[in-house]
Amino acid sequence: MVNFKSLTLLLILSVLVIASCDNKETTSNKDLGNSTMTTWADTIIYEVMIHNSDTLDQWESAKIKNVHTKQIVDDCFNMIYSGNKKAYDYYTHEPISINEVKELEARNDFSRDKIGKLQFTETWRYNNSLNQLQKQVHNILIAYEVYDDQGNLRGYKAAFYLKEF
Repeated sequence: MVNFKSLTLLLILSVLVIASCDNKETTSNKDLGNSTMTTWADTIIYEVMIHNSDTLDQWESAKIKNVHTKQIVDDCFNMIYSGNKKAYDYYTHEPISINEVKELEARNDFSRDKIGKLQFTETWRYNNSLNQLQKQVHNILIAYEVYDDQGNLRGYKAAFYLKEF
């Protein structure tokens, strides 16, 4: 014969198990109609060379041969000067005024021609149904070449970044 306490306990446990099986959306998978998105990278930061200062490095030159560097750089500055985008300081994350961008361009150590790298901050999601990777660009950082007294490339310096693409 079944004990009333045991039956009540079994019923309560069954309700708890059924309630805990709620089909909740996770942060890595989203059902969008007939397609499922899987987050591959919630946030990924990577840099891309857009100007090769080493003319002997044929591999780097080949990788960027179809990059329209001048167009990219001019478009970024035009976005700022037109007021469509704000420039932000890399270290403080505070907005930089248009006048401060103009001051940067007037400096002797800076030239648009020296902009050699972009750093992207993105989210990557893969659409399983469509077999497509979707990238959302959050920030684009502009970095320019810095040279030593002998004219050797020392590295790159962050000029500013743009956000909300």
